[in-house]
Amino acid sequence: MNPSSNGKRAGMTLLELMLVMLLMALILGGGVSVFSSLDLGKRQAAGLVRNVLRSAQNTAIASAGPARVRLDKKAGLLWAESLATVGTYRFENQSVEGFGPAGEAYPEDFDPRGYTGACFRPAGKLKSKLEIPIQRDAGFDFTLGFSLECVIFRESEGGGRVLSIGANETPTVALDLSPNGTLRGRFRTRVGDALSDKPGGSVLVTSAPGLVPVGRWMQVRMRYDRARFELLLDGVLVAAQEEEHYVWKVEAPLVLSDPALPFPGRIDELVIGALVAGAPERLPQTVQFSADSPALVQFAASGGLDRELHGEAPRITLEFADGVRESILVGLFGTVE
Repeated sequence: MNPSSNGKRAGMTLLELMLVMLLMALILGGGVSVFSSLDLGKRQAAGLVRNVLRSAQNTAIASAGPARVRLDKKAGLLWAESLATVGTYRFENQSVEGFGPAGEAYPEDFDPRGYTGACFRPAGKLKSKLEIPIQRDAGFDFTLGFSLECVIFRESEGGGRVLSIGANETPTVALDLSPNGTLRGRFRTRVGDALSDKPGGSVLVTSAPGLVPVGRWMQVRMRYDRARFELLLDGVLVAAQEEEHYVWKVEAPLVLSDPALPFPGRIDELVIGALVAGAPERLPQTVQFSADSPALVQFAASGGLDRELHGEAPRITLEFADGVRESILVGLFGTVE
């Protein structure tokens, strides 16, 4: 009896083996041709740019504050920057404690009639001030930009200093109220790069007169992001100045009111922010930004483009070594295409 006739056949015939090898060759050959049509370096570069842009937009939405992407076109670098809250003080317990270093008031001029709970009330009294030693905390680095926000209540027609950091003559940051109801913000610049030890001049923004009336709580915000220096009242822009310098060092406490120029009323709801930058991302060596690519893409707190800086949708163009160009468009609503 033939032993193979009663059991299952083992192995493959020569014809079957040849058919399997032919199918594998077709599959592998097709796969190689597909992969050869993909330039992974190009995909990596475009994906990197899109990821950084989307990260900045998501941060703007999550933090309800502006965020941006900067391009160093010569070096092939890009990175995201956003505003981070580094201190909040509400004086509800008639003390200078909150998210950030604890401070002191001299004397303890607190008042239970604040914007929410108690508030600091210098009320125009000489030698009245409140100090927070932010210079001891590395998180309060304003080099790239800052935001200082508080709620004020003017009790009389007089003027005075709302807040300051540094000497009266050359403060790093200061916000003053004039007797005619004008707000004036200022900050001191650095000469050179972010690590420069050479102080520069001051940048000023001044609102129209009469915007801060007597007897009304108003939210005032002073913001700088190395694109614009702004003053806002109750969320409305009242003064702005284009500027790109780095900010001078924070080497002194933040002071509310001033012993010689006391604020004529109450101050509450202090919020301090610092602009922080993410790690730079570098394009592959065979890719560069085109000369007409923007140096800055800025998102508003809503996640859409900042319409004050972008009149139309910005387009970042990548140029590859083989002459191919690829554009990445940021839509007015912040979409990255």
